[in-house]
Amino acid sequence: MAAQIDRRDFLRSLGVGTGLTLGAAVGSIPLIGMANAQAPKGNIPSTPYKIGHMTFFTGPAAVLGEPMYKGQMLAAEEINATGGLLGKRKIEVLKADEAAGVDGNVKELRRLKLQEKIDFFCGITSSGNTPALGPGRRGARRS
Repeated sequence: MAAQIDRRDFLRSLGVGTGLTLGAAVGSIPLIGMANAQAPKGNIPSTPYKIGHMTFFTGPAAVLGEPMYKGQMLAAEEINATGGLLGKRKIEVLKADEAAGVDGNVKELRRLKLQEKIDFFCGITSSGNTPALGPGRRGARRS
C-alpha cells in the first residue's frame, strides 16, 4: 500500500521544490550592467528646451492639473540640476490654463507654438479638449 501524505507534508515538499526551481532559474540569468548614455552626435542647441504644459490650474479640475504640473516641474528641475538635456539644454516649462475652454485652448496652443516656439506640448486633462488640440486637427479650428 502507498504511504499516506497529509496536507502539510505535501505543501512543505511543494515549497522546497518551488524554491529550488526558482533558485536555479535565478542563477542562470546573466547579470547585465548599467546602461550608459552615448555621447551626443552633432550640434546641441544651447537654447532651452521649451515644454508647453496645458492643464487645469483653476476651477474644480485643478485638483487634477496641479499635481500633474508639479510632477513635470520636479522632473525638469532634476534634469536641469544635472546640466539639462544632453548635459547642455535646460528645460523650461510654460504653463497654460485648460479651463479657458476649447476655443481658448486652441488659441493658447497656437500662441505657445508660434510665439513661444515650444519644442513639446503636453498636459490636457479633459477628453473634451483633446480632439481640438490633437495632431490630426491641426488648423481645423481657426481663431
